[in-house]
Amino acid sequence: MRYCGIDVSAKPGNQQLVTLHERRGTDGETELVATFYEPGEPEAVARTVRGFGGEAVVAVDAPSGPRLDLLAPGRPLREQLGLPEGRYERHRVCDAILFRRSLPLYPVPAAGQQLTAWERWIEVGFRLFEQLAPLGLYRPDRAAGVVESPVGDGALRSGRLVETYPDAIFCALLGHRPSPKRTPWGLQQRIAALKLRNVVDADGGLWHRTLDELDACAAAYAAYTLADGGGSWVGDPREGVILLPVPQLAERYLKLPPPGRHALV
Repeated sequence: MRYCGIDVSAKPGNQQLVTLHERRGTDGETELVATFYEPGEPEAVARTVRGFGGEAVVAVDAPSGPRLDLLAPGRPLREQLGLPEGRYERHRVCDAILFRRSLPLYPVPAAGQQLTAWERWIEVGFRLFEQLAPLGLYRPDRAAGVVESPVGDGALRSGRLVETYPDAIFCALLGHRPSPKRTPWGLQQRIAALKLRNVVDADGGLWHRTLDELDACAAAYAAYTLADGGGSWVGDPREGVILLPVPQLAERYLKLPPPGRHALV
């Protein structure tokens, strides 16, 4: 089985693919061995993933489809989620749920809305989802009104292709919001989160990898938790759900307090 993570870029030739596969470690524990691919065009990434055949499970760091305005004024989901008037009206359901947990996302355009220049990466993501559609977009079975749930066993029957969000992945794994990923401490926390889940990079270690590669690796780990039933999803399946690699999300993900500093004399 190949657990694939794709980090999407606005630059067409900069899509990043990372895969994980299981291996028995020397201590008897299961390791998740990372394979890093050179960045490439969406078509090349999709072609590589399709080459794995039915053994691929894929998580993509991009919206799977446009906003359907399920949280527009007067819609019943607003009352169910307890959304204040005038807030989250232009969010997808999954985005609003994460935003309220201090996991902000970029807004997703509505169906038929023309994309602005900064939203081109979203369009690239749509292309990837289209080209990987034969895997089946993950649409969980749910009772009416359920907008978040553990994936549970047998989740792959509902699809092998899913949306995820690396920033929220690292927050969920750590239990708090880490420092920015371009800072030494933020980078160290993210690498530690992956290593604690037995993700290994046999080619020099994760410290040699770019930020895009680490985000794709986190997405691949999310794909793994879809397959093994250890993840959870949020959102409305009609519009798209976001998968995260924990059975249940915390109420909030806050920053740790800053380290102590003494006052100058």
